[in-house]
Amino acid sequence: MPLDQENGAIGYLLSRTYFVHKKRTTDMLSEYGITPEQFGILDQLYKHEGITQKTLAELHGKDQTSVGKTLERLENKNLVHRKTDPADRRAILLTLSEEGRELYKQVLPLMDDLHQYLSRLITPEGVNELARLLNIIYKDLSS
Repeated sequence: MPLDQENGAIGYLLSRTYFVHKKRTTDMLSEYGITPEQFGILDQLYKHEGITQKTLAELHGKDQTSVGKTLERLENKNLVHRKTDPADRRAILLTLSEEGRELYKQVLPLMDDLHQYLSRLITPEGVNELARLLNIIYKDLSS
């Protein structure tokens, strides 16, 4: 008898969906030599050039140490530059290198295609409602 997974616990459904999404994006990005987490960092730096490491960590909902390790990997691949903020020597400013910018532009269409594919699985209203509900859960659990 198959297990009923349609009405499982919310945490289980979120986790299961996250893992298959991460596997799909990992497979897509592997030929570019980056992980989904690294793409997320490139995406934020493309949109918010010159932000601090602290702000980046807040955007990702992760601690600065975890983000710092990912940044170190990206820096070793010459995709990201870190420099001390002249106005606050404790702060680290982040920018994409030219290679990072080019890689981001190559990968973005793939990620956009995946987003469009997922969005077609449910109605536009459903996409908005899903985003709204996930944000409610995220905000409550992270406070």
